[in-house]
Amino acid sequence: MISLVIPTVSKTRKYTNNIIQNIESIYPDREEVEIVIQENDNVNLATNYNTAVSKAKGEKIILLHNDMVIKPGFIETMNNHIAKNRITTYTRIEPPIFPDIYPGKVLLDCGDSLENFTPKKFNQFNIEESLIEGGSQLFFGCLKEDYINLDNITFAPPQMWASDDDLHLRYAIAGFEHKVSSAHVYHFVSKTSRSEGYQSVEHQSNINFIKKWGFRNSNYNVVYKKSIKINNPNSQLKQVLEPWFNGGEDIVVTVDGNSFTQQDFQYIQQLNDIIKDNEETGEFQLGNINIKINSLQEYQNDLIYL
Repeated sequence: MISLVIPTVSKTRKYTNNIIQNIESIYPDREEVEIVIQENDNVNLATNYNTAVSKAKGEKIILLHNDMVIKPGFIETMNNHIAKNRITTYTRIEPPIFPDIYPGKVLLDCGDSLENFTPKKFNQFNIEESLIEGGSQLFFGCLKEDYINLDNITFAPPQMWASDDDLHLRYAIAGFEHKVSSAHVYHFVSKTSRSEGYQSVEHQSNINFIKKWGFRNSNYNVVYKKSIKINNPNSQLKQVLEPWFNGGEDIVVTVDGNSFTQQDFQYIQQLNDIIKDNEETGEFQLGNINIKINSLQEYQNDLIYL
């Protein structure tokens, strides 16, 4: 059995009803395909996913959003591509609301809502079956036993933003391979998650990611215990710099508020990678920053599981 896991909120129930009808029309056999709906307006997407996965009976799970449409062959292809120690991202066909392109996303305008959706155009679109490197975001399938809970502590409700980046980072650190499947859905884009004022919540979610890991983007995904000392501080500088440090004494960074520059801030953002490249203890100067490295112990594995 494969379990299709779909979190939702009541305000988007018409999309939930649509995807249920869509799935049942293609896969009527409930012994082969299970639909797990988790609706709760008081928690975020991460909690809903974790709860729904815990209820799933299938050996394999596929995480879907309710504002999606599938077509025949989707589950069969995903079933072929899901494997042990692999995160298999399915491909999303989306209207050109966000123009960025990467493995797992294709732009094709078949409508941006149920009201103007053109199913014929979507159904005529095909991708030759393949499994390629890459993939990102919370659109994937895996063995249920391989599911790592989304972090709904760091990204407490309603801060779902960046929790999918966090999850994929933890999978990468744990050694899972990450593939993109040609199995594809149509995605109306953020009918559940984006609402008025979401930008401030998204910003705080990104800050929380930095607080947890000490970086936002990294080549090595290494976590160190770091603290910062700010001479001649101002409130704005403290607010900007403190999320990048976790209070550890393995690495101590000292800056001066009077001489701190934008280039110095770029060094702070890249510091974990810079330290990993050098792999030397001791004290050195980088721009206007003094860095004292007492230990090169790494802590990223401690953050894989909650």
